[in-house]
Amino acid sequence: MNIATYVQAVSLDPKLMMIALYNGTKTLENITQTKRALLQLLPESLAPVVRVCGQNSGNDVVKISRLQKRFTVEQYNELYYLAAAAGFVELTLTDLHDVGGDHMLGTFTVGKQKNLHDVPLLTTEYLRKHKYIR
Repeated sequence: MNIATYVQAVSLDPKLMMIALYNGTKTLENITQTKRALLQLLPESLAPVVRVCGQNSGNDVVKISRLQKRFTVEQYNELYYLAAAAGFVELTLTDLHDVGGDHMLGTFTVGKQKNLHDVPLLTTEYLRKHKYIR
């Protein structure tokens, strides 16, 4: 059986996604409590949010409040997203696995996907080039 035939024969529903979640973070706590998340696709124009979202602990800072001071933040099903995002994917937690080390591995079903803007996506290459990350 060739791969194309195999893929057609195997049900690909529901769509699944796995995400590594850092232990001790507010993100892990929130996802464990609510069993839901929005994964956002960010455009290059939102590169500054990396400093707020990725370099500050949600245990010490209310990130939504900080983001709302500089960006338009909206809600979808009681979950926040940046209005200027390229899009988002709604995720529902199905399993959380302790894989050792400093991360848990979350398995999610993929729900609604929404495109918001057709813009160049933010990449790690862009973040490095513009010194947002090393």
